[in-house]
Amino acid sequence: MEIWIVEDGGKKGPYETYLLRERIEAGELSGDELAWHKDQDGWVSLREMDVFRSAFVPAEGEKQAPLPPPLPVEPYPFIRFFARWFDVLLYLLVFCFLLRCMGYQFLQVLSSPSLYFYFLPYVLLEAAMLHRTGASPGRYLLGVRITAADEQLLGLQTALIRSLRAFIVGLGLMVHPFLTGICHVYCVSYLMRHNKAPWDKMTSTRVETKRLRVFPLIRFGLLFLTVGVLLIVVLLPTFREFLELAREQLERAR
Repeated sequence: MEIWIVEDGGKKGPYETYLLRERIEAGELSGDELAWHKDQDGWVSLREMDVFRSAFVPAEGEKQAPLPPPLPVEPYPFIRFFARWFDVLLYLLVFCFLLRCMGYQFLQVLSSPSLYFYFLPYVLLEAAMLHRTGASPGRYLLGVRITAADEQLLGLQTALIRSLRAFIVGLGLMVHPFLTGICHVYCVSYLMRHNKAPWDKMTSTRVETKRLRVFPLIRFGLLFLTVGVLLIVVLLPTFREFLELAREQLERAR
């Protein structure tokens, strides 16, 4: 959530919620500063905003009103889709490059029992990044941040459960394009109906997305294309080997 505040006689921002919370905890903000975000009608004091009420200690004898339920979060399915696929392509690029350096081809992985485990490092890496920073490379480029319900960073166990469930339900284990496509259709439909992905509903996590601007979109698009082209270059020997095997099978069938 992007929030503007009036400080030192001028409007400043936008700030992310967690940055303002850190300043409140450090005593840099008193709570009397006027604040505004796009989902409210007018300016209110910082202490009156729902997301910051708990950060200010109520006056003696004053009863703190119960907080209303949080505002619904927009799902942004396509932003999340491309952010995840940037991460997937980047992982595949590194994985296939390392395989090639060791003298192996990706086709050997696809035709072995290790097919069900080659994406395990991706799950572990994503969980570690969400735990430490709340984002992955693709999410960072598109301004997407994953937090707990209280807008704090995810615990390691929660991050791991979320990443594993997203890998199984959202990517279909990445073992067959048809299965991955079915999972994508299901998850986008679920996300549009419930404003939450299945893994976010299970782990009670929040997805915060910044307002997209032209330059970040262009930068992301160029990086996405670059990673995709590099992956194709690395996989060229695999494509040739696959075509050769297909040709041999056709000749045997004749």
